[in-house]
Amino acid sequence: MTIRLNPKGYKPTKKERIEHNIDNFEQKVGKALDYLNAGETTKEQFINEINVAHSNYKRNQKRIYELED
Repeated sequence: MTIRLNPKGYKPTKKERIEHNIDNFEQKVGKALDYLNAGETTKEQFINEINVAHSNYKRNQKRIYELED
C-alpha cells in the first residue's frame, strides 16, 4: 500500500524539487563519506559513489529545468 503525504493533485514547485534534489545529493555524499571514514569502503568505491551521486544530481536537475510550471 502506498502512503501519499501530498494532498491529491499537489505538485511540488521547481524550487521544492531543486531543494529536494540538493538534499538527496548531500545525503548520498554524506553516507559515502561515513562509510569511508568507518573503513567499510575503499577510496575507489568512495569515488565511484560520489560520481554516481553527482551524475544522478545532474540528470535530475536537467529534468527539473525542462519541466513546465
